[in-house]
Amino acid sequence: MRFLIEYKDFGTKEEKNKSLILLDTFLNEHFIGEFHGFTFESILIRFINNAPPKKKFKLKSLYKIIAEVEIEGNFTNNVKLNIHDFQHGLLKVEEAINKVSQIEVNELDFNKDKLLNSLNNIIDIAPQTDEELKNYAKKEKEINFLNTVKRVDSLIYSYKINPRPLLKRIIGVRLYDHFERNTLAPYDYIYSQLFSNLLRRAEVMSPDYDEIYFSIAETMEQAKQSIAIDEFFKYTYSTLNLSEYNQVDDEAKANMVFHSMCEGLRLIADFDHLEKEKIEGVIEYIAKNGIDMELIYATAQNKDYLAEIVYHVPRSHLTKAEFKLRLTEFNTNKTGIIAIDKLDIYYAPYSIGKIQLKKNEIVIKGRNSLRAEVSREIDKLPSEYRFNIKEMLYGNSSV
Repeated sequence: MRFLIEYKDFGTKEEKNKSLILLDTFLNEHFIGEFHGFTFESILIRFINNAPPKKKFKLKSLYKIIAEVEIEGNFTNNVKLNIHDFQHGLLKVEEAINKVSQIEVNELDFNKDKLLNSLNNIIDIAPQTDEELKNYAKKEKEINFLNTVKRVDSLIYSYKINPRPLLKRIIGVRLYDHFERNTLAPYDYIYSQLFSNLLRRAEVMSPDYDEIYFSIAETMEQAKQSIAIDEFFKYTYSTLNLSEYNQVDDEAKANMVFHSMCEGLRLIADFDHLEKEKIEGVIEYIAKNGIDMELIYATAQNKDYLAEIVYHVPRSHLTKAEFKLRLTEFNTNKTGIIAIDKLDIYYAPYSIGKIQLKKNEIVIKGRNSLRAEVSREIDKLPSEYRFNIKEMLYGNSSV
């Protein structure tokens, strides 16, 4: 259980209390790695000092994952570390935990007794004097680093013991490393694009997010400093030996980034119960074909033809990719291919929104939104591309 300690002093208008900031660290040192039910990932305790007589104290569910509780307190010094405020806040935590059970939710899965028992166990080991509190403050940065790791591990545990239906299609991945800027370039960009395309085309599903974020560092503890509770993406974690990476050639560098992403992909597949066969198929395909492979962007077909838009990932995110249209006639097996345009991969959907197979031509239409129109106008791109079928298959326009 993660604790979030907030503060509001209606007398001084201050919103920080130095001792309570340290209480946040202390509580999470002992609780953030423990699992206390699925309903709440965090308890937000907002201590209210000098409360107005008619103040209504909040007690509610926030973002469906946080228990928000306001508690009245009697704090003495907001700016100076002091044992009175720390201990006063610590003893008020029991009151906050008891109030969590009163929050109206559809189904409450919250192990209050386990949390209260753990709280009782740490009261005696908490700092008891100003001197002990100051000594604890000296270790705050190191403790917060480890607290974040514990929180990630607790979240991973909760995902693992609670398999959920796979309802959302993964549309892409992003890579965020903990090294100096551009250390993993261009392979971070190339492999992000390869995995994004192939996972999307393999129709790999997730419980509730459409992107996977890779956090890569020299150690798992460093990688797990990246964390987010978001319904649109989820982090996974892996490592890369930077000293070794800096000493090897380009091919080996690419291979190291690839294997690090495979490590992260297998991790999230395991703890979030993703479709491992599909994921292993994508990994195997990249391992076999390398980084200079042809990717299929979109397809359309009727009884006579198969139209495929294909491209290769460029070596730099600053370089536009050349998108081509490949047309195959089923009866003759004849194929023609023609260049469409050079497009930024991130903005390609604005120009390639829909493929229409008509009697004599293929029409590729861009998206209809205002954002798409503005993007095309900036890059001086047309709203549609038209190609004659006979010329593609039998003329001189093939490339």
